[in-house]
Amino acid sequence: MLKKRVLLVEDSSTVRKIISYYLIRLGLNVIEANDGLEAIEKIHSEKPDLVLLDITIPKLSGYAVCQQIKSDPQIKHIPIIFCTSKNYENDYYEAIKYGADGYLSKPFQYSEIFAMMTELGINKLRINEYKYTPTLKEGCIRLIVPTHKNYINQFA
Repeated sequence: MLKKRVLLVEDSSTVRKIISYYLIRLGLNVIEANDGLEAIEKIHSEKPDLVLLDITIPKLSGYAVCQQIKSDPQIKHIPIIFCTSKNYENDYYEAIKYGADGYLSKPFQYSEIFAMMTELGINKLRINEYKYTPTLKEGCIRLIVPTHKNYINQFA
């Protein structure tokens, strides 16, 4: 079975390395980009199964990257989860407006990425192997858009 491919778009090399390490431990192939233009290029060339996208990245914002992906018929099926330090309610609504499939505000638990990937069908591991229990931290937004099976509807 082929490993799932995740494009991680993050301008901080430290954060990118930490998240990449976790994703690799989950058995995923990680493709990295540090700005919006590089992200668009790699989405077309690498065809990832998932995009983890920061909002505040150089050259092209995460919102613009998301909009381009969701408006292109060849790649619009690729799920996008924003992983960002922006945690205001209007940021969440902007993400939805541009077509995001998920939203995590930093700092987040890595088990939350795992849970969202499972909900989106990216990760076929059984969730009980990791004993994941979804939690909310005050001031942080956690979401899977209602088009998907959603464990957070009662809080959103």
